[in-house]
Amino acid sequence: MEIKDLKVLFDNGALKAVTITKEMMGSGYVVVFDAKDKSQQYHISGQHTNGEPRVFKTIDAAVKNGYDIGFRNVTVSLV
Repeated sequence: MEIKDLKVLFDNGALKAVTITKEMMGSGYVVVFDAKDKSQQYHISGQHTNGEPRVFKTIDAAVKNGYDIGFRNVTVSLV
């Protein structure tokens, strides 16, 4: 999902939490957003990856995107 769409969901109160996790291949970090109704999770889509999660090289870059969407508490999970 694009950042602008995630901002709209955040502003409408549809998102409850954001977590930074390691990417499955271990090459970076993915930002995961939990919906308030617990039925869905969202992620920031990569520009050229057809809906696949965007992989950030650093935790700082991933956290900045969660912050820019509106979250002031960001969880980082490295397990």
